[in-house]
Amino acid sequence: MELNQTNTDLFAICKPTGILAKGLYSGREAIFLFLGLILYIDGVLFAMELWNPKNTEGAVNIAIYMITQMACGTFILLVYWNRNKYIECFNHFEINAQITSLCPSAACYLKKNRFIATTVISLIFATYFGTTCFYMRQIFGNSPDVYQQISIFGFRMITLACYFACLCFFIETCLYIQSCFLQVETQIQIISDSNNALTLDEIRRVRRLYCIAIENTEKINSLSMPVIAFYFVISIVESHFAFLCTIANPTVFSIAVCIAELSTFALVIYHMIYINHLATRIYEQVYSFSFRTDSMIVSKEIQMFLTRIALANVGLTFLDIFVITPSCATSLATISLTIALATPTLASLVKS
Repeated sequence: MELNQTNTDLFAICKPTGILAKGLYSGREAIFLFLGLILYIDGVLFAMELWNPKNTEGAVNIAIYMITQMACGTFILLVYWNRNKYIECFNHFEINAQITSLCPSAACYLKKNRFIATTVISLIFATYFGTTCFYMRQIFGNSPDVYQQISIFGFRMITLACYFACLCFFIETCLYIQSCFLQVETQIQIISDSNNALTLDEIRRVRRLYCIAIENTEKINSLSMPVIAFYFVISIVESHFAFLCTIANPTVFSIAVCIAELSTFALVIYHMIYINHLATRIYEQVYSFSFRTDSMIVSKEIQMFLTRIALANVGLTFLDIFVITPSCATSLATISLTIALATPTLASLVKS
């Protein structure tokens, strides 16, 4: 029990942070209910706006925002419903790996990526803040009802903050999985730097760590599968539609929204695909072990390890159909090129 507790404390820096994570650890139901309710209300308000859209572009945007807010509200409630399973996932690797020290690179890696994520999300929030002000000025003009404008603006900013809180929790979850594979990579590097002869126990130990990291990934993937599938689809549609609107009507407003949408999409997708990258980039290091031993038993263990890595099927998945890997970036680029080639036709529809 003491060892488990020590390991849990050791990996505390790797666990997700933020308002949702704090609510998860403390079991405060009010946090989840408040965030979920706010997002559902915002989704209903967007649904009401669908009754009288100004044009095709406005109708599509409103529909996207409505689906996004309601889906995020559902995800927050699902996190609370499965809170015990999430907590178990965030303790699974450190308890079972039985590692007595955290690799130095993990702390630096987490600090750097959390800073980047916070900076990018802050800039995106500032962009939406400005575009919302611009949009409300267009809608209300010189309306004397200032209190109504302030109320609507304040509510939109609160719901936007709730959306980013949901997004940050998902990114933090990805970072936690990445930190597990970084720990495996560090243990492999320690063996590589050692001048001692390879032993069967060393190879089995790092292979076991790798398998535990895979188990952790699969558990979190199972819990997050609905939001992964939703976000992967809706973000592709949202970001490419914003790009299309910018081509059709290149204003400061549309360009700012397009940059914000693409930045949000890129930030989340990067952390999703980087899990698979970390799980496969250790192949060469493990392969080099085969040149350091003449033992058939050790060589067989190394070959088993290499076979598992070579499958390259570790990571978050889209409904268990395919793993979200770096090669997905190529597929997304192909989709973007197709849309770009069809821009003249699609632009006429957007302007209608």
